[in-house]
Amino acid sequence: MVQPNVKIYPPSYISEKIYSNIKTKIKELAKKTKTEIHFNFEEQYFDIKGRSQQACDDNSTIIMQNLLPQLNTAIDEFKFKGTFQDLEDIRSSNASSPVSSSRDSPAPELSSSSPIQVRSLNLEELDRMFDKDADNSEAQGNKKETDYYDYQETESDEPDSEEEYVETFTFAKNIRNPKEVLTGLSVNNNKPADYLRVIGLDTETECSLIDRQIKIVGTSEESVKEALERFRNLQAIYKRRKKATIVVPCIHYPVDFKELGLYFCNVERYAQQDFVDVLTRPTVPYHVILPVFKGKNGEYQKPRELITSAPSQAISAQKWGQHQQPQPQHKAQKELSLEERMRMASLEFQRGPSYSPSVNMAPDQRPLWGENKTFVVRSSARSTQSNYRSQSPGSSPSLSSSDASSVVPESDPVDDFPALPVHAPPPKKTPVRRVMRLKNQKSASASKKPAKANTEIMREYNFHNIKIALEEGLTNIRGFKGDIKMSARLGKVLWSNVTPEVQKRIWNFSDLKDILLKERGVKPNFNEVTTKSDDLISKISEILPQYYSRSAYFEIHARARNQPITPYQPVVMYMNQGVVELKKVVTSTSKVVEVDWVSLERKFDFQLLLKTEQTTRSDVKPFSTFIKKVAVSPVTRQITYENIPDFLEVDYILLKQTTKYRIHFPFVIEITRVEKLPLIQQKFNNYGIEKILGDTGKGQVWYDLEIYYSTYDEIFKANNDLPVGKLASWTVEDILGDENDASSALVEYIRCLLILVEKCEAVI
Repeated sequence: MVQPNVKIYPPSYISEKIYSNIKTKIKELAKKTKTEIHFNFEEQYFDIKGRSQQACDDNSTIIMQNLLPQLNTAIDEFKFKGTFQDLEDIRSSNASSPVSSSRDSPAPELSSSSPIQVRSLNLEELDRMFDKDADNSEAQGNKKETDYYDYQETESDEPDSEEEYVETFTFAKNIRNPKEVLTGLSVNNNKPADYLRVIGLDTETECSLIDRQIKIVGTSEESVKEALERFRNLQAIYKRRKKATIVVPCIHYPVDFKELGLYFCNVERYAQQDFVDVLTRPTVPYHVILPVFKGKNGEYQKPRELITSAPSQAISAQKWGQHQQPQPQHKAQKELSLEERMRMASLEFQRGPSYSPSVNMAPDQRPLWGENKTFVVRSSARSTQSNYRSQSPGSSPSLSSSDASSVVPESDPVDDFPALPVHAPPPKKTPVRRVMRLKNQKSASASKKPAKANTEIMREYNFHNIKIALEEGLTNIRGFKGDIKMSARLGKVLWSNVTPEVQKRIWNFSDLKDILLKERGVKPNFNEVTTKSDDLISKISEILPQYYSRSAYFEIHARARNQPITPYQPVVMYMNQGVVELKKVVTSTSKVVEVDWVSLERKFDFQLLLKTEQTTRSDVKPFSTFIKKVAVSPVTRQITYENIPDFLEVDYILLKQTTKYRIHFPFVIEITRVEKLPLIQQKFNNYGIEKILGDTGKGQVWYDLEIYYSTYDEIFKANNDLPVGKLASWTVEDILGDENDASSALVEYIRCLLILVEKCEAVI
C-alpha cells in the first residue's frame, strides 16, 4: 500500500540558501505533526510523508497558507525573476565544480606568428580522460545528494521524549464497504462529512484507513482509546440506521374478566364509528378490535358494539339464536376436504331458505356474525349509543362474574362460529397398550400461590413488550445527532390487511403481536386525528386545568434542493405566526418505536411514539430565498408566498394553534387545532409575479391531543450537539426508570394515559 504523502510545487524558485532560512521552521512543523518533510531541489517540490493522510493534508495547508505567500514576494510582476535560478547562483555552482573549471577556463591567447603544433589523435588516452571525467561527475553528484540530504533532513537526531500509543480498529465482517461507515449523511444535497478526519481532529490523533482496518496513533493513551471507542460507536450507529420501526400492539380492558376474545370488526359495522375520524378516504377497509366474552353455554357471544345488519339481508333474531345454541358433537370434527365441503354446501342449499347468508358455504367457512357480506345499516341502530353511555364504564357488558367460565389459555384460535357437527368414521381398533407411570412421592404438599387476575397478566404482558421495545429503540438512538421526541396522542387504532380467515376467528390478546402481525400480516394504522368535533374537544378541555401557554405557527411542507441537477427532497419548515422567520427545517423523520394501545370498549385509543428528526440550517439557500418572499397578515393571518423555480415548491401548509395544560408533574397536555389551508394562485400580470395565498379560516380543521413527559425534552437536548461517534450522556434508565421501581417513569406515563382515556370516556 502507498504511504500517505503530499507534494507541493511552489511558484517561486527555492535555492539552498533560501531553504536554509526556513529549515528550522520546517523541522518544528514535521516534529509536531509526526511527519517527514523534504525538499527536492532538482524538481523543486516539498515532499510530505506521514502515517495518515490527514496529517499530510494538514501540513500542506499550513505550508500553502503561511510559507508560500512569503516566498512568492520575490517574484516580479512579469514572473521572470524569482521563478528560475539566478545567473549568479549558476556561475557560483559551476565555479565550485573542478570539472567545470577545467573545461570552462579561457584558452591562452595565440599570436599569429607562432606556429601551430598539431598532436596526433590518441584514442586510448581520450577513453581514459572520459572515464576520469565520468568518475568525477559521479562523485560530485554523490556529494550534492549528500548536501541535499543534509538540507532535507528534518527529524531531530535527539530521541523523541513523547511515547506513542497505537490501536487498530477492524470493521465487522457484515460491513461490506467501510467507507460508507466513515461517510456522513448528505443533508440537503450538501457534501457529506469525512468521519475519519473529524474524529482524528477531535481526539488529536492520526487515523488512517488501511484495507478494513483503521490505524490510530497518538501521544495520549486516553485520546487513542477515545478514538477507538468512537469508531466502534460509529459502526454500531451505521448498523442500526436502517432498522425498521419497532411496532408493539397492546390490548387493555379496564375491569377484570374471566376469558376474553378479540374480534376484528369492520368500521362500517362499529357502533361508535361517529367518533372515528380520518383525514383521507381509506383505500383499504379498516377494522377495529372488539372484546368478545363467553356466555353460560360456553360459546362466544356477539359483541355489543357490533351493529346488526338490516332485516332484509340479515339473519332473524330467532335464526341467529338457533345458530348460537350448541350442537351435540358425538364424534370429533375433522378438517373437511374440498369434495366434502362442496357436498355439504349443496345440501345446505337444498335445505336452507333462499335469503340465508349461509347458502353455498361449507360449515368450516361459516362467518361469525355476518362479516364479509352486504348489509344496510339502519338509522335507528346508532340510537343504541345512548344505551351504551348509560351503562357504567367498569361493568362487563356481556358476561357477569357468576356465569363466566374459568380462564383456560388457548394456544390456537377458536374455530369458526357456529360450526355444524361432522360425523367422522369410527376409529379402527388397535391393540391396547398399558403403561404404568410411577410418580415420586412428596413429603408435603407445596403451598400454591394465589393465581393472578387476568387484568394483571395482561398489564404485565403489555409492560414487558413496551419496555423491551423502548430499551432497544433508545439504545439505537443514543448516538443520533438531531432532535429526539417521545410523546403520546389520543385517537383510534385501525387495522388493515385483515383477511376473511382472520376476521371469522376469535383471537387471544397474546396472538396479536406474534401471530397476527408477524405471520398473518395484519397492520395497525393510527388515524392521526383525535377528533374533528368542536363540541367534543370543548368537553375534553373542560376536565383539564387552566392553560398556561398559547402559540400559533405555520408548518410548511415542501420539496427542496440546492442544485437543479439533484432530485427534490421533502422538507418541513416551521415558522411562527407573528414573525416571518424560519425557526427550524426538518429534512427527514424516522419512527423508532410505535406503541399502538387499544382500549377495549372505549372511544379513544392512544399511540406512544419515539421518533427522530434530522434538521438542517435555515439560513442557507433555498430556504433563505424562500422566506424573503413570505408575508403574513397580522389581522387575517393569511399567508402569501412564492415558489422558488427549480429549487423549492410548497405542497401544503398547516396552521397549528397550540394550547398547553399542566397536569400533575411532569406531564403536559397540548391540544392543537390544525387547519389545512387552501392554496389559491394569485397572478399579477403587470409585474410577472405569481403569488400563492394560504386562505386562513376556510380549510379542513381537526384537533390533536398530545401528552408529553416534560423532563424528556431537556434530556434529549444532549443529542443536538453530539460529536461524531460519541454517545449521549443519558442512559435508558434515565428515560424509563428502574425496572424494580413500581413508580418508574414508564409506569407513570402509561397510568397517566389510561386515566385520561377514562376521563374522556366519562364526559363524552
